[in-house]
Amino acid sequence: MSMELSSAAELRRWLTSHGGFFHSLVSLSQGKFGLSAIAQDTINTDTTIVSCPFSLAIDVECSLRALTALFGESTLVDLQSWSERQLICTYICLHWIFPDSSPIPDVLRHLPYLKSLPPADALLTPLQFTPSELEAFRGTNIYGATRDRQESWSAEWNQCRTFIHAVNPDWAERYTWDKYLIASTYLSTRAFPSTLLSRSPTLQTTASSYPFMLPGVDILNHARGQPVSWCTSYPEGSKEERDDSANISIISHTTTLLGEEVFNNYGLKANDELILGYGFSLPQNPDDKITLQLGGSSNKWVIGRLASGVEGLWNEVRRLVAANLEEIGYEDDLEAAQLLLEMVQKKCDLLPDLPDEKDVTIRPEVRLMLKHYLEGQRDILSSLKLYFEERQEAAIEAARDEGIELVFDDE
Repeated sequence: MSMELSSAAELRRWLTSHGGFFHSLVSLSQGKFGLSAIAQDTINTDTTIVSCPFSLAIDVECSLRALTALFGESTLVDLQSWSERQLICTYICLHWIFPDSSPIPDVLRHLPYLKSLPPADALLTPLQFTPSELEAFRGTNIYGATRDRQESWSAEWNQCRTFIHAVNPDWAERYTWDKYLIASTYLSTRAFPSTLLSRSPTLQTTASSYPFMLPGVDILNHARGQPVSWCTSYPEGSKEERDDSANISIISHTTTLLGEEVFNNYGLKANDELILGYGFSLPQNPDDKITLQLGGSSNKWVIGRLASGVEGLWNEVRRLVAANLEEIGYEDDLEAAQLLLEMVQKKCDLLPDLPDEKDVTIRPEVRLMLKHYLEGQRDILSSLKLYFEERQEAAIEAARDEGIELVFDDE
């Protein structure tokens, strides 16, 4: 096995000492953007790659217990009003506020894991973009979502910092926005839904599910369509739905050859979600989508490539312009098609141009994300334009069938 960096080796030892493990043929390799799992020999199909006990999960319960112990039992009621992100990210941040000469309290248990995560300068979600890089995304949904997220997370941090200041001003001084942003980015890029912590694990979120982190398991990078499964194992006789002595594992259902990376599958995600939540993108992503909403309407229509899902939007506009809902005619279809073609054109006009490769203010990795995103958006908008032009032509044909030849201005 190749030599692993000290942080990776420490993570492996720490995970093993608590009942988890990495497969013996998996080496943790340090890349530009963090650790990855590399096969040190052929790993056969249906092999358990990594396993982590529930007890090591960083979740709401773990965070609330630690924060109550550090801030005092009297703070429990106030802490219970915090969001899941505030609790988990504050728990993470507290690992970093103690001077090197001071021992970390025992309730802060995850330092070996946190040391293995990518450094701040390797994080590439839009909140880590430079002003020039974020400006390059102006006109996209990612731009607005990033500004909203910045405002939301900053407000959360201020609330937490004010609370901590009343408990310990020195801790509050070291509880900086930069630390909270790093912790929030770790949660964004590495969180799994709590639905995995059940006897029938699933990545499908529910109204009551919440994010949590699984040390070691989150090392595996994403590959679309990668055949993997999640498995939970409980001690004999255990009846609890959530048992901290249980383990959760990832099983790979493909053969991984010597030197190849071992992947997980995060599910079907569009590039806007990958960029905003994880800081990477996929070329020609078949799961790309665009969300369209008519002014004054509460309906949001998610349209994919090849104009998939467009029928609902088309029918809504036809109903809006129709004088008689019981008899929508070719005139209504023509008006609906024209309105939607204008909407599509406006969307196209708002999309930014791709910065020149020689632009030193945009990192190549960020430029590549924007390139992948724009390709998907323009492809979807092109398919929408084609769909509405076909509806327009069908309406013209319907008019001809009634003996009416429509004449259009050159404009």
